[in-house]
This record gives sequence, structure tokens and C-alpha cells, in this order.
Amino acid sequence: MKLIISLLTLIFTLGSASSQETINKIPNILRPENGVSVDGKSLMCGHAANFQTAMLNRPDGSAIERRPYDVLKYDLFMDWRNPLTSESVAGEGRKFSGKNTITLRIDSAGINNFVFNGVAIHIDSLFVNALGLGQIRIPDILISQPNNGEWFVSLPLVTSKVGDTLSMIVYYTHTGTDNRGFLLYDKGHFVEMNNNQDSVLIPERLAYTMSEPQDARYWMPCNDAPYDKAIATITVRVPFDNTPNATNFSVSSNGRVTVGDPKFDGSVQKMYRDYKWSDETPIPTYLMVANASKFKEYSDWYKRVTNPNDSVEIMNYVWQQDYDTEEQDGIKYSAKIAFRNVPSMMEHYSRLFGEYPFVKYGHTVAQPFQYGGMEHQSMTTVNRDWLRRYNENSVAHELMHQWTGDLTTCATWGDIWLNEGGATYGEALFFESWGAEPQYRSMMASKRRGYLATQPQPPIYGIPISNIFNYATTYCKAGWVYGMLRKTYGDSTFFRTMRKYFGEFRFKSAETEDLLRVFEKEIPDPIVPFRVFFDQWLYSAGHPKYQLETSQTYNGANNQEVTVTLTQTQSGENVPEVFVMPVKVTFIGKDSSRKVVSFLNNKRVQTEVFYTDFVIDRAIVDESEDILCEKVNMITSVNEDEQQVQNARIQPQPAKQGEEAEFQFSVPITGTASVSIVSMLGKSITTLQDGVLTSGTYSLRIPTQGLSSGMYAIRLTIGNRTQEFPLIVLQ
Repeated sequence: MKLIISLLTLIFTLGSASSQETINKIPNILRPENGVSVDGKSLMCGHAANFQTAMLNRPDGSAIERRPYDVLKYDLFMDWRNPLTSESVAGEGRKFSGKNTITLRIDSAGINNFVFNGVAIHIDSLFVNALGLGQIRIPDILISQPNNGEWFVSLPLVTSKVGDTLSMIVYYTHTGTDNRGFLLYDKGHFVEMNNNQDSVLIPERLAYTMSEPQDARYWMPCNDAPYDKAIATITVRVPFDNTPNATNFSVSSNGRVTVGDPKFDGSVQKMYRDYKWSDETPIPTYLMVANASKFKEYSDWYKRVTNPNDSVEIMNYVWQQDYDTEEQDGIKYSAKIAFRNVPSMMEHYSRLFGEYPFVKYGHTVAQPFQYGGMEHQSMTTVNRDWLRRYNENSVAHELMHQWTGDLTTCATWGDIWLNEGGATYGEALFFESWGAEPQYRSMMASKRRGYLATQPQPPIYGIPISNIFNYATTYCKAGWVYGMLRKTYGDSTFFRTMRKYFGEFRFKSAETEDLLRVFEKEIPDPIVPFRVFFDQWLYSAGHPKYQLETSQTYNGANNQEVTVTLTQTQSGENVPEVFVMPVKVTFIGKDSSRKVVSFLNNKRVQTEVFYTDFVIDRAIVDESEDILCEKVNMITSVNEDEQQVQNARIQPQPAKQGEEAEFQFSVPITGTASVSIVSMLGKSITTLQDGVLTSGTYSLRIPTQGLSSGMYAIRLTIGNRTQEFPLIVLQ
């Protein structure tokens, strides 16, 4: 009863107060010196300067900046009739009213001030639901309007206990003037010119939300942080046309839908209909979504691998003309072709990582859309452009997010690599599912190129929120981290461990350290300590640059002593001197004899001795390409000499396909020399030089016109010594 009495007292005391009254009317608890400024900017939620500081300041090692409450449920209502029927997509045409009932649990005793997020919204009124006695209105003077992304409400006479629950009913108006968070486009809006140079126009008026990373606050009041997952219900009201054969607006969102009956609004003399979407699986705010247009709705089905009698509906929301088209030619849009393999993708991922976790899946097509796709929980938004050319790897990427991002969510934006790296690796797993090892390697090679294209890059972990969609690091390198863990420990151990991780953090948020702890628990005797692995690949920058030198001693036809010296040459800010990794070296003879040896590389310069029963012609470090690295291979023949190539370099690096590159090098003495372009497996592609070179400096043109994008090497042989220098070609 204390809560009720306190609130009633507060209403009688302040009920007639206006938000425009002077500061003298503000209770002492609201004054700046007591934790909240007059304009409403919270002083309760300061951010640590960097993740190291954040982790050091917390006994549990967590970097999460928690508010003193936990949102349990959002019950959101938005009336989109005005945006969908207005003559304008600007100003008044973008306004809509909303109501969000936020149910939360108190996590810290004595909380009086509740800080939430909000931008481009106006708080019209706020009620507290107190112990079943109905809604009690909170005076405006105790509520701030959004400022710098936050707003607050104060209940100065309320004494809360840890574990108490509270419901706040927030009535608000969306006031945004641009396409951020809530996006609105009119029918006939020009998008682009297609390959035929025909205008691409939006077929129907479209409204949708897009929130990652922190834009949910632009369309609803909330705690806009990925660690705070809650049950959500989203209801959207749209206009309804009851004339015969009318095409009406529909709404797509998270979970399952209940479509209300058309109703008549006497105040405006028009019909409307409500779409109510709800799911009992917790969701962070950035994965909540609502989309409305005159969609064509159609479904496909996935049969669960755990129970083939239970099918998951795949609900697709596209425009009618994109459903009708049966071909993809780079010009026309075809949803049925673009999404045709989604059931088999769901089956493949379910076998690897555990059963698909949600009640349904689906896609909503949007255009214009700033991104390729967005993994909204159980209802992915995709760019319409994906429907007119091959983009199945992208469709697979967003589906994989339903595990890496939606089932288990990054707890902070510094942990975003968990989401994006996992989904990026999911692309390679999809390629592998139909194309085996060659297609897997092809996809991983493309991600390696994406990472190496721009150097240097920051560490994967803790990238500033302004740069979290860093393709090279957050996606490509992070995907390689998953791949290296798999290749180091094998399929059985890796996928079992990932299933344990998803099981432990099912419908929860996780930090990078949580994944580390799961691997430590499941693999107690690792080849490389997981602390070392995570420190060098996630908390540090860069990658190993291997230089392999091999010499051999002839001890008979079937007895070669082979000395391998592996040097790591990488350098740069926050780049480890040594990446500790298990490394394989492949020895290849002139008769194609092969032997693969391995050792734990844990030194900057490391020498190992092996034996073969054939004379070595070539030696390749990491031939199977299991490590994200650059490499130079050198081999000295049986008759070793001292000739050594000097000052070798390739410019530019990477080279752009179709543009000229140069290989520059110096040789100390006259001798026979050959230069060729070879694949990373050592296959010769083009000979650039074959003959005698006198001592001096040389520059050879590298033709890139006939090379597809990928990683190659320039092989240079002077006398009996062969060296290979990496060449990266990008489109």
C-alpha cells in the first residue's frame, strides 16, 4: 500500500502543477545536484571511456552499462493511418500517435528516477499502473521530454524494492522530420535506373522501421540497449478500404499475427484495421520491427529437423509484381526465386547449431533501403535489389542471424562481432552445404579479400559505435575467427561447443567473454589457450604475415632432412608480435609427392626439422588456408647458393582488376631468373620473365585483366632459390 499512498499523495500535491512552472516548484530530488538536470539529461548513465576501463570497473568483468531496472515487456501500439494516407511524406505527414506500456522489474533498491531513451518523439502523458488500482497519471512536471537521446520520469515519493515490478503507460507522438528510425516513402518515389536505364519506382506507399544500432528510440520510448531483452507485442493501425476489389495495407512484424476486423472510426468517417504481432521469446529493441504497405503475402514452409510433423511458416511480404515475376535477369525482381532455398538453409543451420528457435520466419522487402538486409527477429527486412540477381549468400547471412544475433544477442555494441561474424561465417557454411570444400574456400577467400582490402584495421572487439558496420573487421575478420576455431578443433568439437553456447544463452544476451568461457569449459585442453586466442584475434589488431624459408639436406633418395624456418613479420599499433597458432606446411615433390607437417607456431622466428622420402620442389605454409594471414614462401634447393632477391615489392597492393600493377625487385648478381604469377596452390598462371638477368633493379608489369578477384603470388626464382610474394586482386 505504500506505493499507492505515495502516488496518490504526489498527485494531490503536484496534480495542478504545469511543466512550465519555475524551478522552485521542482521537488528537491529533481534538482541537478541530486542526479538529474533540469532539462532531463540523465547523470545516472555515464559511459566508460573504453572497454578496458569498463571491464576493470566491474567485479564480474562485464562491460555492460546497465540501468537499474530490467524491461520485461513492451506492449506497443502505433496508429499509422496518417503516414499511410497523407499527401506528404514530410512534416505533418510523418506524424503518428503511439502508446507503449513498459513493464519493468526494479534491480536496485530505492530507485526514484527512471531514465529511458527517446528521440523525435513527444511524451504526451504518462501513467503508472499501481497494484491493480488502475492507471495513475504522473504530473508533467515529473516527466522530461527527450533530450540528447534520453528522457526521464521521477516518482520522488515511491520507495521501491529489488524485484518489484512496475508498468508505465507512455502516450506519445512521433515528431520526426526525416527518415531515421521510422521511414516513409510515397508510391511512385524514384529509386534508381535499372540496367535497361528504365526508372525504378516504388510500387506502393511504404512505411517501415529500421533501428540497428540505436534508432528504436526514434519511433518509440524504450530502453534502447541490446542487453535488455523483453517480450514484445506490436500493434499497428492502418487504413482500410472496404470498396470491392480494393488492395489494402497489411503489416509485418515479429512473432505471430492476429488481424483485427475492419472497424469504423466515426471521428474521421473512415475504416481502419489493427494488426497485432506478438511473440513470447525475448527481443532487444533494435530487432523489433514494423512494416506496412500494400503487400502480396505468400508463405513457404520449413519442416523442423527435430520433428518433421511440425512445420515453421516462412511468411514473405513483397509487392505483387515482384511475386508474379518468374525470372531473375538483373532487371526484374523475383521474390520466389530469391527465397526459394530458405527452407533448406533453415534445415542446414538447424542441424549444425540447434533447432530454429522462433515460431515463424519471413522476409519483408523494402525500397529504398540503406542496407542489404536486417535480421529483425523472425521477420528479416531485405533490400528489394536482392530480388533481381543472385544474393543467396546474403539471404543465408540474415537467416544465420536468427542464431547469432537474435537467439543470442550481443550484450554491448562492442560485442557486435558475435552477431556479424557468425552470420558472415554462415554464408560460407551455406556455400559448403551445396558445394562442399571448394565452395567453402571460395567464400572464405572472398571474406579474406574483404578484410585485406583496407589496412590497417582496428581490433574486432570494441569498435566505436560510429564504425561498428566496418565490413573488413566486424564482418570479414570476425567471420574468419569462427572459421579458425572450427578448423583448429574440428567439426564435431566446434559445432558441439557452439550448440552449448546457444543453449546457455538462449534468448539472452552475451558478451565476448561469455563465448570464451564456453569454449574453455567445453575444450579444457586447447591447442592454443583460449585467452591467448581471443586476446590476439579479438582484442588486438592485425593478422600474421608468414615468411617460410625451407632448405633440405640430401641424405639419400628416400631420406631428406628438411629445415623449415617460419618468421612472422607483421607490425603495427596493437598488432601482436606473435600470433600463436597451429601451422601446417605442405611439402611437394617434382613427381607431385606430398607430405603435410604441423607444429605449434609460438615464436617470432621458429625453426623446425622434418624428414621426407622425396626431394622437395615446393613448400607451402597453410596450403588449406585455415588461417587468416598473408604469406611468402621461399625454398632453397639441394644445391643451396647465396643468391637473394632484395627490395621486392608489388605496387599497388591490393591491385585492382583491369588496372596495371608492377613487381619491383633487385638482384645482387647475374643469373638465370624466372618470374610468374601462380595461384595460392602453386599452379602457374602466367610467365612474366624467363631468362638471364644481370645484377640490378627491375620492374615488371603485372597484367591483371585476366585475373579474377582473389589471392595470388608472384613466384621469383633466381638460380636455385625461389620466393613467392603475395598479390591480392580486387574487383
